[in-house]
Amino acid sequence: MGFTLITLTLWALYTFLMKRNLGNEFMFSKSLIPLILICLISTMCLGINYVASAVPSLNDGIGIHNFWAGLIIGEDSWSVQLFKTYFNLSVYASLFLTFIYSISALLKK
Repeated sequence: MGFTLITLTLWALYTFLMKRNLGNEFMFSKSLIPLILICLISTMCLGINYVASAVPSLNDGIGIHNFWAGLIIGEDSWSVQLFKTYFNLSVYASLFLTFIYSISALLKK
């Protein structure tokens, strides 16, 4: 949850600064691109973490396999189901943001 709040706060600041500096040339769809990239990177990292925990022959147990997944999931009560839940939510968020980007880009033309 902390990762999400920090990311959205930084994105809101980025969007505000873009709007202030660009004025009438500002496009909301362009401000979504960094958020989409962060979300896609998160989805890949969480997917790697989920697959590595779901296949017992890859590891000695459950663990965080990359820094990014560690930031998102944290240190509390790991389980394969928890990793799958985080991965699924990240996929849905990526799809939602991509859909919003597509709509806002089409409406701006």
